[in-house]
Amino acid sequence: MKANLYKGENVRHKAKAEWGIGKITDVDTCGTIKVIFEGTRELSIAQGAKFLTKVVAKENNKPATKKQDP
Repeated sequence: MKANLYKGENVRHKAKAEWGIGKITDVDTCGTIKVIFEGTRELSIAQGAKFLTKVVAKENNKPATKKQDP
């Protein structure tokens, strides 16, 4: 299964949690992904989809409101 990662998405490295959350700056056709991790550390990761996981922002913790019929 291949993960689809795109420019602008937030990711975390599977083996290097200490790098923190990064933002994808480029994805090339060979699968190399450029990421800027917390701070200014920019890395190019060959076959990046194998080593990166997408970080999904949590939604607001507001309770859902129920629609009322008119």
